[in-house]
Order: sequence, then structure tokens, then C-alpha cells
Amino acid sequence: MDSPILHTLQLAWLPVASFLAGGLNTVAGGGSFLSLPALLSAMKGSGTSSVTASATNTVALWPGQLTSVFAYRDNLSRHAKRLLPLGIASLIGGLVGAWLLVITPSSRFLFLLPWLLLFAAVMFVLSEPLGRWIATRGNAARSDLWLIVGMVVVSAYVGYFGAGGGFLVMALFGLCGVTDIHEMNALKVVTAVVSIGIAVAVFVYSGRVVWSYCWQMAILAGIGGYVAARYSKRVNPKLMRRIVASVGFVTAAYFFWRAYGPR
Repeated sequence: MDSPILHTLQLAWLPVASFLAGGLNTVAGGGSFLSLPALLSAMKGSGTSSVTASATNTVALWPGQLTSVFAYRDNLSRHAKRLLPLGIASLIGGLVGAWLLVITPSSRFLFLLPWLLLFAAVMFVLSEPLGRWIATRGNAARSDLWLIVGMVVVSAYVGYFGAGGGFLVMALFGLCGVTDIHEMNALKVVTAVVSIGIAVAVFVYSGRVVWSYCWQMAILAGIGGYVAARYSKRVNPKLMRRIVASVGFVTAAYFFWRAYGPR
């Protein structure tokens, strides 16, 4: 049984992790590497399922995605015709992913969690060299059909888990001919708002959100995102990526030990 001091420390870490997660999502991505484990620790012993914790984490971090749309609105003009089909694809994928999470037993999700975290961490590490490789390809395959089909699949992952989804979206855009980094980020934010937004609606409707945790996480993540946006130019991006990757692998290792380690 956890001691009262340990539980107090876990509760105290959650607001700090939420603030840092908002900042990481703004600067480099991967905020869920911090916020989801912190939330699971804070909820430990309360009888709340891991699925509900994941859903609460998704809802709490979504407003930060929404506000980012306005920052990128000028980079979307070249892809105006793609916005509607991409939005529909993101909606369908996010809906499927959220539904799959809701029907997943909590015990099964805990066994899937370390694999999901490891996949997200690997994608984070590979996203930079993959981006450089995509940039050297020049005119990539520009089939909108593959872009839409790929967006449904990626958005299903985003709706189910989310962490690392942004890296997958960026890779998909690059492979389908969108190579301008600002346009890629703009489209990524738009599709994330839709896919995560519909997942949020599903989680709220199904009663999978613990609002007492969600509100404080959302507010602090929003503040963290704002602060990071203000001072992001002072941050060494390579150092930040290494920190995020390290946190991701350490978090995955912890949950592997928790799920598959000795009892």
C-alpha cells in the first residue's frame, strides 16, 4: 500500500506535469509522456480505470490544440480544398479510435500502454531524420486518396491514444507531397483539433472524464503552452527533443516493468 506521503507527492506532481506537458506540446510535442503517467499515479487507489485516466488526459490537453489553429491560419490558404476531406477523414478516424478506447477493458489497456508509449517514443526519435529524408524527395506522391486513407488510420490512433500522433501526421503529409514545414504544422493542428475533438465528445458523452482532475490539468497545460510559446525561441530545440525522447523511453520502461514485471 502507498504511504500518505507518497500519495501527496503524486498529487503534487500532477499540476507540475500538466504545466510542463502544455509547454512540451507547444515546443516539441510529447506532452502526454509526462501528463498521463502523472495522472495515473494521482488516481491510483481511487478505483478509476486506466481508460478513464487516458480519456481525461486527452480532454485536458485538447484546448491547447484548439488555440494553436489561430496561429497557423495564414499557412492554410494553399490547402483550402483539402481541409474539408481531411477534416472528414480526421473525424471518422478519431471517432473510431475513441470508440475503441471506450470499449477496451482497463486491464488490457494497461498491458497495451507500454507498447503505445514505446511506439510514440520511437516515432518521436525517427520524426526528425524522416523529415529530412522526405525533404530530399522533392515531389512526393501527391495522391489525395492515399492522404485521406492515411489520415483515417492515423486519426484512429490519435483518438485511441494520441501520444506520438502528431509525428505520424507530419510523416504522412510529407509522404503525400506537403513539404513546407509551416504548412505541415498548420494541417497537423487542424486535423488534431478535429480528431481529438470528436474523441473528447465521445469521452464526455460516455462519462469517461474525471472533471476534478481535468479542469486543473487543462488550465495548467494552457498556461504552460502560453509560456512556452512566448519563450520557445530561447530553448535549444535539439536539447528539448533529447529530453522528450528520454522521458518517453523512461516512461515506457516503467510501464513495461509495471505490466510485465515480477508480482
